[in-house]
Amino acid sequence: MFWQVLGETLPLAFAVIISPLPLVAVITLSLGPRGRGNAVVFTVAFAVAFFALTLGLSSGLKGTTENDAFFARVFHIVLGFAFAALFFYLAFRSWQKRPKKDQKPAEPKWLASIDSFGVARSAGLGLLLGLVNLKNIPVAVAAGAVIGGEHLDWSLVVVASAVFAGVSSLGLIALCVVGGSGSKTVSSGLHSAKAGLIRHNALIMAVLFVLLGAIQLGKAFESF
Repeated sequence: MFWQVLGETLPLAFAVIISPLPLVAVITLSLGPRGRGNAVVFTVAFAVAFFALTLGLSSGLKGTTENDAFFARVFHIVLGFAFAALFFYLAFRSWQKRPKKDQKPAEPKWLASIDSFGVARSAGLGLLLGLVNLKNIPVAVAAGAVIGGEHLDWSLVVVASAVFAGVSSLGLIALCVVGGSGSKTVSSGLHSAKAGLIRHNALIMAVLFVLLGAIQLGKAFESF
């Protein structure tokens, strides 16, 4: 059961791994005047916040399907269709917000001042993007439903939430390692990656949400 839960949450974690805005934050912090230190602080804060969010949602949903096989089946069907509809809607909204060819993509407000961030503000930004990023919250809710909807012991709920948050942070961790190399080639590549992520943020999220919606739709039909 535990390994099945981890397997079901991995596609959701992948969506967070390549979520553009946290990656942009880590790249900018790594290339900034204070270097990799702030990027590491941001990554730790993001992982802790995302773990807390997932654990809270998992705990809230734990036991909702215990001792009632029929309710468990209906619960998974309804949840699957609900999440599929939500992800497809978010995909549509992201697609609508994509910049046109001659348009400059909108940048998050914090990006303009991130070079002046110290440790505290870097941690604060990590907590903010980990807890209230509108693009990550639906993913955390879906993962919480998977973890909390199964009959796991509390200790395994904590472990599953921690593994999910850790895997979701792998992209940020990799950038912290790469960003600290000091290589001009790496720095140039990170600058290009940052520009690409900002430019194609809406398109990336639209594709991700379509894939997640399809996965949730498949799970709903599987529960019939």
